[in-house]
Amino acid sequence: MPPNLVLNWLNDSVIGIEVWQFIGLGVMAVIIVVARFAVVHGIRLVIRRRTQPDRHEFWEYELSRLQRPLLLMLGAVTLAIGFPMLDFDEDVEHVVEIFANFASTFAGVLVGFRLVDAAADYWKQIAEETDSKLDDQLVPLARTSGKIFVGAIGAIFILQNLDINITSLIAGLGLGGLAVALAAQDTLKNLLGGATILADKPFQVGDWVIVDDIEGTVEQIGFRSTRIRTFADSLITVPNARMTDTAVNNMGQRTWRRYYTTVGIAYHTDPDRIQAFVEGVRAIVRANDNMRHDYYIVELHSFGDSALNIMVYTFIGASTWNEELRTRHVFNLDIIRLAQQLQVEFAFPTQTLHLASRVEGAQEIPAQRERSDLAQTVDDFAPDGQAGQRADDPITKGYDNG
Repeated sequence: MPPNLVLNWLNDSVIGIEVWQFIGLGVMAVIIVVARFAVVHGIRLVIRRRTQPDRHEFWEYELSRLQRPLLLMLGAVTLAIGFPMLDFDEDVEHVVEIFANFASTFAGVLVGFRLVDAAADYWKQIAEETDSKLDDQLVPLARTSGKIFVGAIGAIFILQNLDINITSLIAGLGLGGLAVALAAQDTLKNLLGGATILADKPFQVGDWVIVDDIEGTVEQIGFRSTRIRTFADSLITVPNARMTDTAVNNMGQRTWRRYYTTVGIAYHTDPDRIQAFVEGVRAIVRANDNMRHDYYIVELHSFGDSALNIMVYTFIGASTWNEELRTRHVFNLDIIRLAQQLQVEFAFPTQTLHLASRVEGAQEIPAQRERSDLAQTVDDFAPDGQAGQRADDPITKGYDNG
């Protein structure tokens, strides 16, 4: 085709746009696709060379979240640079320039958000591998702070692209600063409360806390509020100002968990058998590795309406509620076994009519046993005895959770 014909064909107009301008737009689209492929491929190579193999899946997921904002940014930048070369009308170029600047800034904010999320997700994985809970608390705060910073920078760039005087805007906001401060008193209190919680650390993520009528596990500590997951699996958001002004009972910081109960035995139990039962319960405490051995009380406490009340006051070493319940379960079963072997009856509210003559079918009171026999029963429940149940030697497979 002669050069003049090619030149004339390139200058032909379709819907007011010349052919060569269409070609230029197509070239820009190809450049965007190629640039996206090159950038993504380059990032993927860096990931595979600079990170551990077990982290590749994590970074691939984060890279997949980054691709769309990255495509938008590359498109906006290419449009801002290449469109003026296509010689469109000044009004069209001006509109496209504003759009490209806005789109590039918006895309930059999205890319910044994705980078903040990727850094926070990576930090969260590292924090889960450590024993400290402080880093678990800082991860959501760092994520929120990073996004606020990126969003503020993006807003400034957008306002500048719209030819808005930032200095005048800030000065105008200063005039209403007093009104804003009065309206934001509660927010400021919550922010200071969050800082106080992080500094004093009255509780941490994962602790079991009781705040007034709220009881549950701390799930997240934020700038404005603390989220508590109740044992009914509901999520309660408590303002940080309330968390600092109210007494917080941190059940998660207990070294020992108190166990207090009263065991009622029948009035017809003879004194030696009562003493043997009390000593046997003490032996059970000493035999249980999950119970405190240096401080416990097991004594005949009081005379009840229908029972002799034996107070059992001891402490359980457990890191979770389930572990505490399991220790109670083993302990209570051993007390029942002890009572059966000593022929000690547990009492319950009854009314007994005593007759002068023996009534057929009436309950027979166990005969007294020798003290040496009672002592042997107590020793059977001691740490070296074989009568008590051991957590490591259950009767069945145990039916543990999971």
